[in-house]
Amino acid sequence: MTRSKATTSRQHHLQAGSENSTACTADRIITATQNLLQTRCLHSISIRDIAATADVNSALISYHFKSKENLYTTVVASLFKAYQEQVVSSFTTEGDLRETIRAACQALATFHQSNPCWLTLYFRELGNPSSVYRSIIQPSIKDASDRCVAMINAGIKAGVIEPAGNPRHITLSLVGMINYFFMTRQIMQDLALEPANNVDDYINFVCQTLLRSDVAE
Repeated sequence: MTRSKATTSRQHHLQAGSENSTACTADRIITATQNLLQTRCLHSISIRDIAATADVNSALISYHFKSKENLYTTVVASLFKAYQEQVVSSFTTEGDLRETIRAACQALATFHQSNPCWLTLYFRELGNPSSVYRSIIQPSIKDASDRCVAMINAGIKAGVIEPAGNPRHITLSLVGMINYFFMTRQIMQDLALEPANNVDDYINFVCQTLLRSDVAE
């Protein structure tokens, strides 16, 4: 009886180890694909490229994802899930609205620093949409836009944003200024232009631009 329990325990341990290894391999493949998508479009990336970057056998890509298109869908879903959790969740109407808006700007900047391929992939999809555009990207951006507009409206009501502004325009300005900074950051770094390496200073500038200066900090 004792022997049987020990055997079962070993089997469970081996099974758990196998599942963890499988998940780890899939994560490596996803990360490798994200890295490649920073500078190349999906059609120019081969299964062999992904396997080499992930340091796995190319057969494992088919095993885990069936096709390159399914892998791409998984990558997009993973990135936009992170966007929802890390950025969209910060678009709230709660607390001190001045600090809420500052925190939202910082969350967006932090997200871009951690996910450098997100903007590249997003703008590629805007210009040449694939099947994930309608199924994943549109719903996520619609939710983000609506939540940010609600936050800006709350800021207007709280008196921290000029009441004359169109909330949708202010939302576009907030997100656009931060997105553009990260879109052009590489060339600013190449040309040694500021504020390429001063993210916090730039976020302060964005907040100073959007928030009323005649309201006490």
